[in-house]
Amino acid sequence: MNIAQRCCVSALALVTLYADSSETNCEYVVRFEDYGAQSKLDKALNWHGLDVDFAKALLDEVGCNYRFVSVPWGRALKMLEIGEIDMMLSVSKTAQRMRYAYFIGPQRMETIVFAMNAKHIYEVPSVEALFTLSSPVAIQRDAYYGDTFEKRMVQEQDVDNHFIYVPDNQLKLNLLRHGRISGFLEEKYNILYQTQNNPDFMAIILSPLIVNEEPVYYAFSKQTISKVQYHKLKDAFTVIKNSGKLSQILKKYKLD
Repeated sequence: MNIAQRCCVSALALVTLYADSSETNCEYVVRFEDYGAQSKLDKALNWHGLDVDFAKALLDEVGCNYRFVSVPWGRALKMLEIGEIDMMLSVSKTAQRMRYAYFIGPQRMETIVFAMNAKHIYEVPSVEALFTLSSPVAIQRDAYYGDTFEKRMVQEQDVDNHFIYVPDNQLKLNLLRHGRISGFLEEKYNILYQTQNNPDFMAIILSPLIVNEEPVYYAFSKQTISKVQYHKLKDAFTVIKNSGKLSQILKKYKLD
């Protein structure tokens, strides 16, 4: 082997070593929001909750460090798209989102329901009925409420009168309390948790209507996660699923 060949081999070895090191020493910025049982920030600034446990289980298995940040849902999706955060939890898989995010899972099933004030009950027998109520329904921009709702929303010509976009979950509650909306769309588990643990939710009841029910996933930014990392994360998910760790988390939160 001549000197030029040796130099090429040495350079290739250094590149490989660097790549292996960069994949091993991974750190992820993970989005949560201080709301409900999915993720809660305590007084000591520690995160707890269903999705927090899911995140730790996966990232501990793959051997990566992580940093949690609090970001509203709509903004977080944009940050995931451009690579300002690496990971989100409980994300519905859609064609649009698959363009900028890797999906691993599913973590669990998500059920979207219609929540309303117990003093002002509305009959909502179908998704179509949400588009005919006398007061608007609060929804979050860029949230996914199922294929039936999405298709109907595309056809709606009077969106501003029937729906109000809110940036965060707390605003939904404030609007409902002051009679500005008929209700809001939310995950059933979050509402049940809040009615048991948050006095502000004691006057809220759920319509029997299920707006949407389908699996949700871990989502990772394609801007910051390499293909190598993606496959390692997929392998780690298989391990925690087969070991029963995911089932244990669901059982802990009574979702088994």
